[in-house]
Amino acid sequence: MSGEILDRRSLALSGLRMRREPSPRSTSRNSILLQLLTTPWRILGLVLVVVFAVEAVVMLLLPRLLPADLPGIWEALIDSALLTATCAPLLWWVIISPLRRVALEAQALSSTIVENAGDGIVTVDPFGKVLSYNSAAHQLFGRAAEEILAQPIEQLLPDIRLTTTTVGEAVSTTGRRQTGDDFPASVSVRKIGEGDQSALVIIVRDLTEAHRAEIARTTAAREQEALRAQQMATLAQLATGVAHEIRNPLTAIKMLIQSTQTDGDSTTLPTEDVQIVEDQIRRMEQSVNALLDFARPSPVERKSLVLRELIPNVIRLLEGQAKKQGVELQFEEVVGDLVLNADRDQLQQLILNLGLNALNVMPNGGTLAFSLRNHGDGMACVLVSDTGPGIAADIFDDIFQPFFTTRKQGVGLGLNICRRIAEEHGGSLTAANGPSGGAVFELCLPSAGHSTEGNH
Repeated sequence: MSGEILDRRSLALSGLRMRREPSPRSTSRNSILLQLLTTPWRILGLVLVVVFAVEAVVMLLLPRLLPADLPGIWEALIDSALLTATCAPLLWWVIISPLRRVALEAQALSSTIVENAGDGIVTVDPFGKVLSYNSAAHQLFGRAAEEILAQPIEQLLPDIRLTTTTVGEAVSTTGRRQTGDDFPASVSVRKIGEGDQSALVIIVRDLTEAHRAEIARTTAAREQEALRAQQMATLAQLATGVAHEIRNPLTAIKMLIQSTQTDGDSTTLPTEDVQIVEDQIRRMEQSVNALLDFARPSPVERKSLVLRELIPNVIRLLEGQAKKQGVELQFEEVVGDLVLNADRDQLQQLILNLGLNALNVMPNGGTLAFSLRNHGDGMACVLVSDTGPGIAADIFDDIFQPFFTTRKQGVGLGLNICRRIAEEHGGSLTAANGPSGGAVFELCLPSAGHSTEGNH
């Protein structure tokens, strides 16, 4: 029983498929007819053949079917009726139906292509009124089709002028969205039909992203050019600094050696000259090390450290030079431990460089003070202040630039390297003139924690 039901269902499904899917014979007939209907002359010829064949059949059969004494007018009417009744279905089946199907398929295909096109497509009549409007145009202008149909095209493209000069050309213009915002657009106009039945097809492409990409490319090219120019300028400064810092010590060493050779003793140098040679070599070594630090910065090795523990080490390193110059060293501590997650060696070198710079501007005595501050915003700061002449206004913006120095001996990389170390630790290094004179450098770094365990 169940097998019989399954067989019936299978037969029913097969019948549905047969009714829904065209048979190979029907498909073959349609393809043959479409090949015959490719030109107007073939269509006319096929119509004549069908009419002639039907008329011949009617003329042959009609005398046998009608009474002999039937009036001629009735015979003509019956002949016309039979001819019409026979030719109409044949012409529909042979010619009109295939052509109609082709036209409908072409119209559906055209509508699908237009509706799914990436560019906005708008058709207008000869008077500039909107006739149709695809989905891309709706997304582009933000207006529904029923809102814009029969409206002037200037509501969408306010600057366009539909003249014969614009037809067939791609022109740049401005589109206007529903919000009133204008956007750059490229418009291409095509004409279809003639006379009152003509229409214009307007293809609109949004150039906003293209303009943004062009601006981005131009900006990137300019930035690259500026960077290249800056690199060349830095390279020129580097070459000048290296030549100056190494040539002078080499000249001094060369003169000492030549002086020894002139005196007739080329084997030994006086103790004072040996000390000068050693000092000059140390000077070259410092210059080369500074250049290497600038060109190849050391990686940051972060460890937990207490900021106040760095300052006494720096003061011990500065004490000898400070005593020679009569400079008093001061350290103002802070309540609680300011804990950082930073590279101890790099921070100590940074603070030491700030201290050495301060000593260089106070050759005849003064005060060099170190103080700690907790800003309360997660930043721990070290202030290095001196009682020197301060920073001149005309060089204030240049002191952190590479190779800038006011000293006769110096590469001019110290402050630049100091600021870079601060920034690599997520902090900052700034400079200002103190209210009572001198310069103040402030190093601020993000703290890893803060505890208050009494005064230090």
